Amino acid sequence: MASHGTVEHTRRLVPVSTSSNGHDLELIVHTLTGDRPGPTLGLLGGTHGDEPLTVEFVRVLLADLEQASFAGTVIAITCANPLAFRTLTRCTPDDMVNISSAYPGNSNGLLTEQLADAIFKVFDGACQAYIEFHCGGILPTVDYVYMYTNEAMARAVGSKVLFARSIPANPVGLAEHLNQKGVHAALVELGGGQVDQRPYVERIRRGIPNVLRMLGMLEGEVEHREDQVVVTELATLRPHNGGLLISSMEVSHLGDIVEGGHELGRIIHTLSLEEIETLRAPFKRSVMVLARQGFSPINAGDYAFMFGNAE
Repeated sequence: MASHGTVEHTRRLVPVSTSSNGHDLELIVHTLTGDRPGPTLGLLGGTHGDEPLTVEFVRVLLADLEQASFAGTVIAITCANPLAFRTLTRCTPDDMVNISSAYPGNSNGLLTEQLADAIFKVFDGACQAYIEFHCGGILPTVDYVYMYTNEAMARAVGSKVLFARSIPANPVGLAEHLNQKGVHAALVELGGGQVDQRPYVERIRRGIPNVLRMLGMLEGEVEHREDQVVVTELATLRPHNGGLLISSMEVSHLGDIVEGGHELGRIIHTLSLEEIETLRAPFKRSVMVLARQGFSPINAGDYAFMFGNAE
């Protein structure tokens, strides 16, 4: 983006709590104000501590937008759960609660609920559009967009697969709560795993400005991807047994169709070396949106693969 030097970047400290060791838990809210009136877009990264890539997504977007000419305002929290980020865990280590299941929060509740309450108050009533970033975590890689009521916004992100359903997968998530209040929301699932993350960062640097163009915040034509697929059913494959997962899939094939019954990977007992489970594609026409490649440890119930029903 060209440098215009007209964007104002302010930072606001939001205190949440003090831990028993005297360290403060606090958030920093970034606000970028454009050079002309327009809507307000909210951005959130770092919801889960095992998804550090999402912090980088927000960081590079803010850096790019600082050098742009845009209408309206962007408010962002780069790391929603600093405690989980520190330990690379999906849940807050202090109370083992997943913050995605804690919204709209409770100022008098568990620590994670207090954190969710502080985040909810930052975005509630402050934005007309909202994008939340997730990735596959430390071992899996993912690529799809969870679509709420604004299909054009979800399509503008540029991922091939969009997931839409009438019953929300996470009715207590922040995006769902904001969407129910009339905010245009999208949940971007992109990257993670044992592969180079830089291509995913570049996709975000292209895709989110495209969303801003769709919202009228950036000038220029909205780019459209012609091969996008909307699915209304997702299946998550979680093994019944832990061990060593030997994957038959490559994350470069995310978005591709896999025929039903195709072998995805085998679970090997780490001591006896016996094959104890085989994972297979669930639908007659299965579009792959999350995968592991190569060799990885896996526990019973972990994310192994996800597929949309493309029938």
